[in-house]
Amino acid sequence: MNKLWKLSEAKSDKLILIKNQTIYKGNLDPEKINKFNYNIETSTNNEIEKELFSIPYKYIKKIINQKGIKHIKIFFGKDSEEELNVEDEKIKNEIFDFLKDDIKGLKYKSELPTFLSYCKAQIFAILILTGVFIWSMYYAIEIDNGTVFELRGGGRIGLAGLVFILANLGKVKLIIGYSLFLGITLLSLFRKLKSRAERQILHR
Repeated sequence: MNKLWKLSEAKSDKLILIKNQTIYKGNLDPEKINKFNYNIETSTNNEIEKELFSIPYKYIKKIINQKGIKHIKIFFGKDSEEELNVEDEKIKNEIFDFLKDDIKGLKYKSELPTFLSYCKAQIFAILILTGVFIWSMYYAIEIDNGTVFELRGGGRIGLAGLVFILANLGKVKLIIGYSLFLGITLLSLFRKLKSRAERQILHR
């Protein structure tokens, strides 16, 4: 089946077309979009389609539609992904449901992402940040106790060199800096968790 959506929201793709088992999307000049009509078999439209990004059904591996997220994510080819940006939740669901019915061979499932899988970037950042802080604090305490360290490495600064530089800032500055970056990372984590919601998935 063929289907066309013309979207006007600022952050939406202005034109999304499904034709001949291919998904097209793009942000064309408004005049061209106005000329693009529901008689999508015309030669004029065929010329405009060449300016759109296209994904044939046969290359699609997975499609994800998550509540509250203003796009449908499409995974295709070897390691490629693309987003259909749609601000209106109702239209976004309409597009996903159309694809669900129209693409044969894709299985459907609904799930709530686990905390670990959904926030792994933020969790990893907190672990790295905490590890560097503890390592730097150890050196800072030893320096305060009179221990003299010698940094070697031919002018190159690796992780150990960075830790040593941070340690020389002193315990108070280390604690302030760690608290600041930890707070920023935790804020990012909480914002991420707020968007955690059920997602609909089509997959091979």
